[in-house]
Amino acid sequence: MNRIRKTVGRCLLVLVITVSVMVLAISLLPRAFGFVPCGMHDDSMEPMFRKGALVLAKPIAFDAIEEGDVLVFSDPNSSANFTRVVREVWRSEQQLVTASASSDQVDPKTTAYRCVVGKVDRSIPFAGYPAVWMHTLPAKIILASLYIIWIAVEIESYSVSKRRETTA
Repeated sequence: MNRIRKTVGRCLLVLVITVSVMVLAISLLPRAFGFVPCGMHDDSMEPMFRKGALVLAKPIAFDAIEEGDVLVFSDPNSSANFTRVVREVWRSEQQLVTASASSDQVDPKTTAYRCVVGKVDRSIPFAGYPAVWMHTLPAKIILASLYIIWIAVEIESYSVSKRRETTA
């Protein structure tokens, strides 16, 4: 029975480490090279980027923004990011008229430059799914459960081995 606990504990440990490394690689590795990663949550930027793509943005100065640039913006009302194409630049107000790539219609409101995360430099198809998934409630519950179960199995294995030592 103790062998089963140890095996389950090791499997959970490998799973937890694998998921953690994957999340860290997707979120931190691009930042080490000056990119800001952003997962595509929907198809609003299709055909440029499909849902699930990971776009990597580089910071950009307001004076360097031009019509047609694809920018990543931070939503001031949440922690989410979104991607849009610049249709017009209002230099005096530092506002941007944007639109999704799948529509010729511009967005109803302009977006302030202060919300710009960066200009999209490249994208990696399908690599954004883990990043998008990590921001969902089920993902947080699953990961927290894995950590809790792993800790419980480790505690139980430790207590069983201690009991065996005291009885021997």
